[in-house]
Amino acid sequence: MARLTTSQLFDTGRYPMDRPGGAEFDALVTQARAGLAETNCARLESFVRPDILKQMQEEAERLAAEAVFHPAGLNPYFSQPPEGTPEDHPLNRFSPRRHGMIRADRFEREGAIWSIFQNADLCHFVATALGYDTLYAYDDPFGSVNVNVQPEGCEFAWHFDNNDFTVSFGLRQSAAGGDFEFVPNLRSDTDENYEGVKHAQDGDLSNVRSLRLVPGDLQLFRGGCTLHRVTAPKGGDRRSLLVSYATEPGAMTSADTAIRIWGEAHSDHYAHDAQRVETG
Repeated sequence: MARLTTSQLFDTGRYPMDRPGGAEFDALVTQARAGLAETNCARLESFVRPDILKQMQEEAERLAAEAVFHPAGLNPYFSQPPEGTPEDHPLNRFSPRRHGMIRADRFEREGAIWSIFQNADLCHFVATALGYDTLYAYDDPFGSVNVNVQPEGCEFAWHFDNNDFTVSFGLRQSAAGGDFEFVPNLRSDTDENYEGVKHAQDGDLSNVRSLRLVPGDLQLFRGGCTLHRVTAPKGGDRRSLLVSYATEPGAMTSADTAIRIWGEAHSDHYAHDAQRVETG
């Protein structure tokens, strides 16, 4: 069975990713870059064709029971505070996080989800919109493409990302809640702005933007300097597809990190670790 093509997967009439170099493609890139420049977040509505979205939702539903959950209490930096940090400091304020991830090796290799992850036109568009010369599909056997499952009543609390960007598609939205909230450029390379983080943690929403990711939407987001959270879903869980790219081919996480995230490592993780040791 042949992998689904770009025009089969996406609304290329509205989003002409399959025509790079043309005026319409350039306009699409400009649209995405405008959102990223203003708020570090670009949403392209109804990006996925309705029939493909239905296939994605059905596969996610079949696999939802296999999502890996690791409940944890985390601060916004996914770190431990230095000794002597005041109790009310953002570094010392831990919030519960409970969400599950469906591993990449669970998806059908000829299905819609895997086809989207492997689509070269999507990868090229994402790279161009984000300002990279080239991006590569992340090669991690577990973490390359995942469905995030956020159960009803579980907030994904305020945090910054450790990665440069995220690429996500809405799959299922709860009846209420499940909103993506963010404070653009709250910190910088030279200023952590802990007071600004504390204000958001204390409920000051004056600088908060809110986005409700609808099934079929594509979101490009830079979360390294933008504080963000997903509010607790009400009336069902919230699901999104996370597609990961890397700046170098063959990139994957270490075996130790895989064990921490997934509870086990793949043979490819160990082989990649050994190769890193050999090459120094």
